[in-house]
Amino acid sequence: MRAFPFAVGLLIGALLSISAAAESKATATEKITIAQLDQTLAAAHDKADGDIAQRLSTCELTERLSTARLAQLIAVLPGEKSRQALLLLADKSAFLEVPASDIPGDPTPDSATTRQMLVQIVNYVNTTLRQLPNLIASRETTAFEDRPQEDQLQSTGVVSLSYLPLHFVGKSSAIVTFRDRKEVVDEGSGKQRQGNVGGMIVNGEFGPILSTVVADALKGKITWARWEKGAAGRLAVFHYAVPGDKSFYRVQFCCFVNGYNTTTGQSEMQLFDERSAYHGEITFNPADGSILRMTLEAEMPPKGLVPSAGIAIDYGPVEIAGKSYIGPIRSVSQLTAHTAQPHGMYSQALYEGPTKTFLNNAVYDQYRRFGSETRILAGAAEPAQ
Repeated sequence: MRAFPFAVGLLIGALLSISAAAESKATATEKITIAQLDQTLAAAHDKADGDIAQRLSTCELTERLSTARLAQLIAVLPGEKSRQALLLLADKSAFLEVPASDIPGDPTPDSATTRQMLVQIVNYVNTTLRQLPNLIASRETTAFEDRPQEDQLQSTGVVSLSYLPLHFVGKSSAIVTFRDRKEVVDEGSGKQRQGNVGGMIVNGEFGPILSTVVADALKGKITWARWEKGAAGRLAVFHYAVPGDKSFYRVQFCCFVNGYNTTTGQSEMQLFDERSAYHGEITFNPADGSILRMTLEAEMPPKGLVPSAGIAIDYGPVEIAGKSYIGPIRSVSQLTAHTAQPHGMYSQALYEGPTKTFLNNAVYDQYRRFGSETRILAGAAEPAQ
């Protein structure tokens, strides 16, 4: 009689092992290069939208997929599911190195040439960027999040949630105004089409963030990284590192629960805002110092509320009132934050649960000059009576 519970225990243990193995197999990812991604999409050209999305969800890139190549691949995909899956795949590769085939074997520039390049970057930030006209642009953000395995305190009690990898959660649009070198985002002018868009707060893409990074990097450390092949020719890449005491960069995250209002019966939300050390890369045109890509990875306390945060911004030619300028065309922001313990009064100190990842992709387009145009027309003669 006593052997029966033992047998049941063995059976349950075996079933749990099978379930765990099945889950591990289902969530296993295949690491692929850009060339292998091309082959995968070519082999799936006649597949359904959902099937291609499912195939892409099992892949992980080992190289960075450029914005230009991403646009080419998205254009031939059959539907929204596969496009979102490819966008997520590309965004997750934003901080990786480019394929080896995109790194020319040109010799490293000497110290004098490197210094001259740095002078060109500074001149570009201090002069050329300041010539950017007052403008308006649209920003469309696609948001992805994962869901950690945890117990959450909800109105019905503690609810156990299983893990979900990064997946689409929302999309929104907004109008960004850049006037007198100040950037204002009008969230109300856009239209949130699906779900919620949260996570890291990014601003200053139209120039202020470049000014901050270059000014901080000059007080930190800048070193030569490599040459890269660009769409219009050879590009240069500098690596930089900024210590905490030299940094003017702040990580902002909305939002975390910090206490409970007994009067309103609602949790009190608070903006996370913290200055941090950071490092990254600046990719630029060596001919004139124009910055075409910038990455920034914050160095956050590993046991803090926000253990990691990063931004990658691609810049390119945009047309405003018939003239060509360099402006942001795409940005990827990624942030991980600890979730709250499912008990007690919530506060920043109690965020010691699993980490949750937020990943936002923003696309900038529809550039136009800020302001109004007036045209005076000569009055037409009144018709004869």
